[in-house]
Amino acid sequence: MQLIVKTRFREFNEPFEGAVPWMYQDIKGLITVGVGNLIDPVSAATVLPFQWKNKPGLKNAGLPAGKTDIEAEWKKIKGDPTLAQKGHRACESITNLELSDPAIDALIASRLQQNEAYLVKQTPFKGFDQWPADAQMALLSMAWAMGPGGPPQFKTMAAACQKLDFDGASVNCRIDETGNPGVVPRNKADKLLFENAAAVVAAKLDYSVLYYPGIVFKPDVITAGSNP
Repeated sequence: MQLIVKTRFREFNEPFEGAVPWMYQDIKGLITVGVGNLIDPVSAATVLPFQWKNKPGLKNAGLPAGKTDIEAEWKKIKGDPTLAQKGHRACESITNLELSDPAIDALIASRLQQNEAYLVKQTPFKGFDQWPADAQMALLSMAWAMGPGGPPQFKTMAAACQKLDFDGASVNCRIDETGNPGVVPRNKADKLLFENAAAVVAAKLDYSVLYYPGIVFKPDVITAGSNP
């Protein structure tokens, strides 16, 4: 993974997921925390360093929460199916535990590494380490939204990536938006990332640079107002 992808992944991903230190239900009813980090089943939550919030009525603010406390809060949020449609704010006042910002960073880094490790074992993505940063970010973005097993199921996109045909990947990377309008801006970003990667390859630009959210034009593209 290009260093810039690792260091800027949270910045890239946060507008799509938000940064939420307390537990909440996502649109599918799965317990989530941080920047779209699934902690479902409960065993994924009890290993995290949750601490008590600084809120009225809590005497142990900032202290580490025990496994029993984490499990109890997880079950409390999971037990109300109406929360899935209410968004993360609905869980702010009814939760007593949270992750610190450094803990969220560590959780993101761990999941990102796990996703990468899985993806590079898949035949279409074995050359991942040599891709432009924009293409790496696009694939990791898809994996973040669907889980690492998602991108390999996009057969046409995956085949295009294997051939370094990032233009082909850009028109075949759209995640199903049905019932999940929150994925719409991610789809737009992923498409632009792959388009940028195609232009970076064509123009022989620096692969270690992340050009997103800017737009990279191919050498043969004449922009409006320029002389032919």
